[in-house]
Amino acid sequence: MEPGWQIDPSGRFEFRYFNGSDWTSDVAVNGQRYVDAPVRALPPAPARKPPRGMAITAFVLGLCGIVLGWVPFIFLLATGAAIGAIVFGILGLRSARRHDGYGRGFAVTGLVLSPFALAVCVGGLFITRAVVREFREFMEPGPLELTTDQPCTITDGRATLRGTIHNLDDQKHDYRIVVHFAGNTGDSGNNTVLVSDVAGDATASWSASAVVAGSSVACKVTDVFGPAPFDDQG
Repeated sequence: MEPGWQIDPSGRFEFRYFNGSDWTSDVAVNGQRYVDAPVRALPPAPARKPPRGMAITAFVLGLCGIVLGWVPFIFLLATGAAIGAIVFGILGLRSARRHDGYGRGFAVTGLVLSPFALAVCVGGLFITRAVVREFREFMEPGPLELTTDQPCTITDGRATLRGTIHNLDDQKHDYRIVVHFAGNTGDSGNNTVLVSDVAGDATASWSASAVVAGSSVACKVTDVFGPAPFDDQG
């Protein structure tokens, strides 16, 4: 307990002064100070618990590093948490030595968890690289040349657009071609065509169709993407 005026534990006065180690005879009632006769039967002042905040912080940071280290991009924060577990674990051990080992368990646990957290974060780095690679291949399908056979053809209310795609790269690619169909009555629709395993410097044919009302329709390719992320089936 910090030194200062505290509620009188004897109940005889409103406040009694605590000097940091013992209750004194200085008392107060309604703002008026008095000197009480020595009182020997007062209960002992509550002991202050030694600090263990750094030790608990080490444990929490180490645990967070393990739980979040595998998450793409979040692994950066988890790596900082794992390093923080080491720092606070060491500080917590030093504090525990000064306070009869109080908080040592949390500090040691934080230090034990930290290398496992760092290992998980390394896994998170590889997962993040894989995610970035997959989405980059999806958004950037590589150099290509796309042709369309205009105008669209309409058969039994179904509009069809055909064309070819030429892979200008030296590596094999998969493509997703998004075609927009707009009828003269105002209705419209999209169709996505998958063109798989187009070898380098090779050309593949494709066709897309959609049901569109009206006697005429406008067709155009709006986007060309690569393979869907983590789609092993292409």
